[in-house]
This record gives sequence, structure tokens and C-alpha cells, in this order.
Amino acid sequence: MPASADPLTSLAIHSPRPRKNSTLILPGFKPLLDSFLIGPENEALRELSQATSIAKLHERSPLLLLGSSGVGKTAVAMTLATRWINDAPNRTYAIVSALDFARSMVLAIESDDMPRFREQYRQVSCLVIDNAHELSGKEGSQNELIEVLNAHEGQDSLVILTSLTLPAFIPGWNHALASRMIAGYSLELQHPGATTRSELIKRLSDAQSLPISEEERNEINSQLGDNQSLHQLQGLLLRWRHHHRAHEGRVKPNKSKVIESLVESQTPSPKTPLEIAKSVAREMRQTMEAMRGPSRKASVVRARGLAMHLIREWTDASYQAIGGLFGDRDHTTVMHACKKIEDAIASDPELLRCIDRVRQKLLP
Repeated sequence: MPASADPLTSLAIHSPRPRKNSTLILPGFKPLLDSFLIGPENEALRELSQATSIAKLHERSPLLLLGSSGVGKTAVAMTLATRWINDAPNRTYAIVSALDFARSMVLAIESDDMPRFREQYRQVSCLVIDNAHELSGKEGSQNELIEVLNAHEGQDSLVILTSLTLPAFIPGWNHALASRMIAGYSLELQHPGATTRSELIKRLSDAQSLPISEEERNEINSQLGDNQSLHQLQGLLLRWRHHHRAHEGRVKPNKSKVIESLVESQTPSPKTPLEIAKSVAREMRQTMEAMRGPSRKASVVRARGLAMHLIREWTDASYQAIGGLFGDRDHTTVMHACKKIEDAIASDPELLRCIDRVRQKLLP
């Protein structure tokens, strides 16, 4: 069937079941929806996810998935890998974030256990390295990854890498590693276009039981550009829910103006994670020392959580990278803090006002 006749395809998101001699270390992988919606803007992915293509996916290895933060690279990588793994009962896997790959290597060196480390990544049937760009500047880890890719070359194995951009554009990147990463098939994923975004808004609002009519969803969609991640769409809908509750039983302002204001309020900041954290600290009358420290004081926890949430929403920083900024906290701590703030935003107008003030001060 031509793509124009059926412009949207749901790609069910999967994670592999535990298997002997396999590894899964992928912090923060928790999709908002159970499917990746393939629209016209990602037509190449539609072909790649066909059963006939999955069966021969290893022939395109290494598969390099590119795209900005929030575009769905991790979900697609996990799903393609899982479907290929499940095609045979004896396929093993190692699915890890780049930072965990680097951390595991350091631990292996310190414990004189490099043979086991190399077996873990060189002898599996399927290897997935998520957020490979985070190895930037880590010369030892990049050299080791070169050897890992060399070991898989010519084998009936599948390697999938995800990255924000082509390796040639990553600062501090090994040229030899860049060549090996692009030796197979590269695919750049795009943010959802208008048709895909419309369906995503509907699915997100249905999943969260949000009181948004079809007319309102269409109005929201009409004011959005083609650069919205799923998390940004969710944030926008949560703000809409808060607005709806705040004006329940009262005369509501013009919907178009409200939606325009909500869209503007989520404009991403061009600043660095540290600049965002410092701005939140100033706005909430905290110090960076306190936010990085072990304090469990409610005001500090609130400020720290908001900073983590905004960094995650406005930058490409991973949960691990954000945890490193705040006293080397574990990625699960960052995930919990972000989720807590997301839940609070829906019923806390002061948080929304604080976010607006931080955004206004950070934008040029």
C-alpha cells in the first residue's frame, strides 16, 4: 500500500527478555507511549522495520540512528534490536548506554578483568550502544569501541549505535571510529510532522485522560513547529490541563491566545545545563552547593528537581549526565526527581510561573 494511503504506522516498542550471557543496562528507557508512530517524515524507518528487513538487518550493520534529543532513537534501536534477536533462540545481546560502556571499561581495568569485559561486548550476537556521542573526549573508550566494532566486522552479528549527529561533527572524536560507525547503514530520525503530531497529541491526551477536545487538539497542533519531541508535547498537554483546572467554573479566556501562550512558554532554552541549574538556583533562592549536596530539605529538593526537569526538557543531556552535574547522583534519582516535578506542574501554578521566569531570563 502506498505511504500516502496509510500515512501512519505504529511500531510497537519492545525490550528484549533476559537471556543467558546477555546484558541490558539502559538508564532512563521508559517510553511515554507503547508505540513509535512512523509518519511520512520517517518513511525510511517504515521500510527498515518490515519483517523482511528485520531478518536481514545484520547485513546493514553497523546501523547508525541519528537525530536530536527526544526524537525516539533509543526506542527505535531497542525495538529493531529486540525483533532481530527474537528471530533466533540463541542470539545474545549487550544493550548499554555509552556512559555505562565507558564506566564498565574503567571498572574492568581497575579490577584486572578486561578479558571478561571484551567477551561481553565482542562476542554477543547483537550490540547496541545508545548515545554514542557521550564518549566525546573519552579516548580510551573510543579506542576500545573501535576494537569492538572490528570484532563484529564480517560476522553475522548486528551492531546498532545512536547519536545526536554524525561522528564527523562530534568534538573530540576519533577519526578511525567515525569511519567504522558510518560503514553500514545510517538513518536520521525526524521529529513528527503535522499529521503524526496530531495523532500523538490525541494518544497522549487519551493516555492521561486529559479533557482536551478535538477542536482544541487541532488548535494546539496548528501552532506547533516540526521540532517537538514527545516529552515536549506531553509537557504542553500537562500545562493545558492545569489551565483547564484553574479556570473550571469561571469565564475562560480566548482559547487561541491561551494555547499560543502555552506554546511560547515551552520554548527550549539555548543555554547549557549548568546555566539552567544556576538560573533555577537564583530564582528559588538556593545555592548550587546546596543543590549538588546531600540536603533533603524540601526547598532544596524542589529546586534541584526543577533544575533537573528543565535541563532534561531543554537540552540534550541524558539522565546520567544530569546526575553528574548534581553531585554524581544515580540516573534513577534524576528520573524520579523529573517525574515528581512533572506531576507537580499540573497542580502547582507557582512552579509554572517559576519556569516562565527562568525561561525569560535565559532566552536571548
